[in-house]
Amino acid sequence: MDASLPIHRIRDGIVGALITGNRLVVVAPTGSGKTTQVPQMVLDAGLAGQDRIVILQPRRVAARTVAARVAWERKGRLGGEVGYQVRFEDHTSLGTRICFITEGILLRWLQEDPELRGIRVLIFDEFHERNLLSDVALALAREIQRVHRPDLKIVVMSATLDAEPVAAYLDNCPVLQSECSMFPVEVRYPEHGDRRPITEQAADAVETILQSGEAGDILVFMPGMGEIQSTLNALRTLRAPERLALIPLHGELPPEEQDRAFQPHPGRKIVVATNVAETSVTIDGIRHVVDSGLARIARYDAERGIGTLGIEEISRASADQRKGRAGRTAPGTCHRLWTESGHLNRPERHTPEIQRSDLAEVVLLLHSLGIRNAAAFDWLDKPDPQAVERAEILLRTLGALQPRAPQQAPQGNDSSAGRTIGGASDDHAAAPSARAHDDLTPVGRRMLRLPMHPRFARMLVEASRHQCVPAAAMCAALVSGRDLMMRLGRDDKSTAGARELFEGSAQSDFHTLMRACQFAKNRGYSVEACRRYGINARAAREVEQTFQQFLQVARREGLLNSSTPEVEPAADEGDALLRSIMTGFIDQLCVRRDQGTLECHLTGARTGTLMRESVVQNSPLFVAASIREVPSRGRGTITLLGLASHVSREWILETFPDRLHTTLEHLFDRGHRRVAALKVERFEDLIMAHEHQREPDPAAAGHCLADAWNRGWFELPKFDHDIRQFIARCHLVAAAMPDIEFPRFDRARLVDCLGRAFAGLTLAKEAQAVPLREAVIGELAPEQREWLDELAPRSIPWPDDRKVKLLFPEPTGEEEDGPAEPEAQVKLHECFSLRSHPVICEGRVPVRLWLCAPDGKRLDSTTDWPVFRKTQYPRLKSTLLKKYPGVGWL
Repeated sequence: MDASLPIHRIRDGIVGALITGNRLVVVAPTGSGKTTQVPQMVLDAGLAGQDRIVILQPRRVAARTVAARVAWERKGRLGGEVGYQVRFEDHTSLGTRICFITEGILLRWLQEDPELRGIRVLIFDEFHERNLLSDVALALAREIQRVHRPDLKIVVMSATLDAEPVAAYLDNCPVLQSECSMFPVEVRYPEHGDRRPITEQAADAVETILQSGEAGDILVFMPGMGEIQSTLNALRTLRAPERLALIPLHGELPPEEQDRAFQPHPGRKIVVATNVAETSVTIDGIRHVVDSGLARIARYDAERGIGTLGIEEISRASADQRKGRAGRTAPGTCHRLWTESGHLNRPERHTPEIQRSDLAEVVLLLHSLGIRNAAAFDWLDKPDPQAVERAEILLRTLGALQPRAPQQAPQGNDSSAGRTIGGASDDHAAAPSARAHDDLTPVGRRMLRLPMHPRFARMLVEASRHQCVPAAAMCAALVSGRDLMMRLGRDDKSTAGARELFEGSAQSDFHTLMRACQFAKNRGYSVEACRRYGINARAAREVEQTFQQFLQVARREGLLNSSTPEVEPAADEGDALLRSIMTGFIDQLCVRRDQGTLECHLTGARTGTLMRESVVQNSPLFVAASIREVPSRGRGTITLLGLASHVSREWILETFPDRLHTTLEHLFDRGHRRVAALKVERFEDLIMAHEHQREPDPAAAGHCLADAWNRGWFELPKFDHDIRQFIARCHLVAAAMPDIEFPRFDRARLVDCLGRAFAGLTLAKEAQAVPLREAVIGELAPEQREWLDELAPRSIPWPDDRKVKLLFPEPTGEEEDGPAEPEAQVKLHECFSLRSHPVICEGRVPVRLWLCAPDGKRLDSTTDWPVFRKTQYPRLKSTLLKKYPGVGWL
């Protein structure tokens, strides 16, 4: 251990809190040593007994490099007392006591052992990043500790964490803060905003540092690999007064290339990194930070089922985290490439990933642990319920979850109605121990064993049935990374022509990509050779790496025979591969509107446009593995459908028979103003095919006509004023006297009524000729009509023995509408004989009197004549006497 690090000042507090309790939040600045030192403190204090201390890291780079550092400090080999495990990479042994892992590994361990036996301390490092998996892991660990493992200790650590909500979530556990005597870091902002590319601005800032003569290495933050490469290219053009080492750092680099950023170098290092360098990992020698203020953020639109990966401004907390990298060993500088006023307008912290991510993989895991209501699970921050629901729908569509059974109310005093596990209610989210109570299907269990998105897992499970696992694994690798093929402009004829070399099939775009990937591999991933054919060489290399990892998992889980020699994916697997692709993306099934357009209908009432580069131009039915929104000239945005694969209806019928439904439907043809009967076949809500029927169903045809009238598609001359007044009177009585439960004549009831009147008709002109009065009035029983005439009469008696007609306002259609007063028009001087104001509905509703002059001109209105006569009439009297002198104004 390095006892000189600031975190050791609170060592006794950390150890004491974990001796007396089992939960702790530690807030310590960047560079204080919390990541490397706290696990060693816990181990050396004997708090883990003979069990493991597991530290969760948000990134693979951090897990690997920090483990190597701690192993070096403890004078041991990596994989011995100190080790790490990340996706597809395990450097641990039976003797490992301190283990650095990514959150996904912990969630996989939970599937094997829902009580995490053998782990005594869980440390959540850099928790301020609020990764989706870290939130899930903390929630599950908290529940395990509460129900099964009170000996399990949980520590949450961060440099910029808002500690109070986390401590409250952990039952108001202690919070320890470490003061760090960091060296001062001078923050510099530009005076004015700069419209140039951020890579050019960063290169200028680096040049300023170099020309200033200030010593120390430089760390440049960029949002992604493309920006890193552009920045490095710009830096290579600088005239530097010294030898420079330009080093990229991001999560997709091989480990040996990542290590270059952390190793000493005789020249001055300029490390250009994504936000992998923002937390956990300290790069020695950094004294200057150039911050673009940007990061690539994944967001998921749960309403439309579309994921996006966009460049966004980082929060102020992230900016402070980046700044801290410059003050570790000496005074430093932080050059922010945005204005000081712009800094104040940034959010304090970024949105937790759980509120902006596709939750399918997490929801599948929770179901496997017996937690069937992910939205009601006790999260630190609740996810979007719509995102949870879409994840549930996807998993059921893929066949991973059992169909949702109708909910039944518990009977009697059955205490098992709200199933509990160790005292935790299932509705509240049960503790992860009841594997027997999960609702996974056999297919879902096999999917769960594969550490990948459920779509890809479903593809491989299906491919094992059709013996095309290598090809399906390659397709999963192709869609899980960056785009392999560059998008071509309309004028890029030469590259488009070269690309035709790979287009050997019109059945799937995956065939094209697989041939392109093989081409890149045969050329040794030469950047220049690949570029001529529109291939991203780096992406092709990454696809090959991911493919090999998927194959390794497939062998381990028995999807591919472990004795099978090395295999190459074949692009000519025929229907077997297409069927496997279909199962993974069946919820993105698309139907072409017609062969003359690329416009398509999708499930979920969505629409999109097939990419013009797609080879699947002649398939009326296909799945799109890629759905993305892009800006469009004059149209806002357009939804592009890519990586298309042909689908046959017979395959859907065989694989997803419960998702196909055939119904007889009646639609109103607005052009011909008639009802058309169609036999419609749907997958979920998507119409796959329809066939006209000669004989419509009489009742359905009538209802269709009534619905078309309700939508305003044609008029009904016989739906006259008398009928409308009848409906208005019914509505008034229902609203004014709810205690008598008078039928409310709403639009739904009216459509049903007219539908019965139009039964057997198919033409709008036939419906227009139908007498409607008796049909509408017949909706009320004879005694109800009598009540209506009594409670809401069409006229009221007047003192001079005549009848005054009432006009009832028509209802607006809102269910919460209160009673609207009926109206009557009378001359003001004829009201002097009224002893009280006229009312209806047993005195509950006053009549609104429109008071007119002798010539019929309206003067005012009132719902209380005695009050009006006393207060308003005196102000009108003098004018009325002058204008109408022959009338007896009282």
